[in-house]
Amino acid sequence: MKKISVSLLSLALLTSGFSSVHAAEKASTVWLNGEQIQFSNSTSIVEKGVTLVPMRPLLEKLGVKVNWNGAAHTVNGTKNGLSLSLKIGIANATVNGKTVKLGVSPKQVRDVTYVPLRFIAETAGYQVAWNQSSRQISLTSKQQTEGSRGYLWKVEHKGNTVYLLGSLHYVLEGMYPLSPEIENALKAADYLGVEVDLSKVTPEELQKLVLELGVYKDGTTLKDHISAETYKKVTALLKENGMSVNSFDHFKPWFVQQNVLGIIAGKEGYQSDIGIDQYLIDNANKAKKPVVALETIDSQFQTNNNYSDALQEKLLLQTLDPSAGVTLAPDGGIDTFAKMWREGDDNALNAYINSSDWDAEYHKALLTDRNGEMADKIKDYLNGDKKETYLVVVGMLHVLGDEGVVPLLKMEGYKVERQ
Repeated sequence: MKKISVSLLSLALLTSGFSSVHAAEKASTVWLNGEQIQFSNSTSIVEKGVTLVPMRPLLEKLGVKVNWNGAAHTVNGTKNGLSLSLKIGIANATVNGKTVKLGVSPKQVRDVTYVPLRFIAETAGYQVAWNQSSRQISLTSKQQTEGSRGYLWKVEHKGNTVYLLGSLHYVLEGMYPLSPEIENALKAADYLGVEVDLSKVTPEELQKLVLELGVYKDGTTLKDHISAETYKKVTALLKENGMSVNSFDHFKPWFVQQNVLGIIAGKEGYQSDIGIDQYLIDNANKAKKPVVALETIDSQFQTNNNYSDALQEKLLLQTLDPSAGVTLAPDGGIDTFAKMWREGDDNALNAYINSSDWDAEYHKALLTDRNGEMADKIKDYLNGDKKETYLVVVGMLHVLGDEGVVPLLKMEGYKVERQ
């Protein structure tokens, strides 16, 4: 994952729309501060909209000391001044001596005791979040939530407000919820702004763009435009993943690269359908907040299609084989970027973007040109006459550096405050 990290951060919205690999719907998983809780061979149960999970693994992971009374069918738990008691088949619990009504009662299934997940987690002091697209339940301690800073700025002008968030397009499960500052920015926003809202792109539009910009029309094929060595790596990856070795023959290297990226990232556990952009889009849609786009799917296709043949092959080769020695951007793995994001490390991100190790063509097309257009869109929002609030989300590589959106706004005289 080392050499494909920039593509993961900057181009993942495209792969999420047309990747040739489709994941099957997964069972719900439960994560505690970014670590998955394992329930052995047991799975969660949903009853009347309430999720129940095996008692002992949950309570032990939450640091609750468990005492099971088999004769009375009662669960007792204690933790730092907290005491709680539940009984199988009874829809009431006792918390520090007070009776609390439960949505559903605890139960036993094949000698496994199941308890209501949200009640237990919130009683033990954890926040609970549900992500529909990833079927993921996240339990987050207050300390963990406050420690995940991210890259968030606030700009105010003429009664309008823009919150600017630098995001990760691909993440591992266990990312959510986001910090309160980010969640509150979404709540305050009248609009959510993203690079591209793929939910508004129809399959017909996408297919038309692929045929126009991603496919060779002159009778040549992929092997005519890349080296024999690179083509051999393409067919090897396809074979390894159970696909026909000529699956990509009619497509241009930039399009093949993004599909390859989707395959590799998915195998590593990184997913765009639970990326920060998509998470915020899902929540904006639930809250019936309009989602607006700073770019179009056509413009993103055009950016990739306009790469020189040499750059297209370099991108494809470094994605297929990180050890190939291709240098398009400074070293940095996706884990490194995730750590930067959690810590909100401006210095580290600035140093990466301003590094001299970039391929000049790649940097200009990927960042410089697009950053200016993004900044212009944000200025339009700030200069409107309706006094509205926006949360604008772009890839984290677009926000800083000498030519990033934040410094571009500052050069125009806007006061940009780090949150």
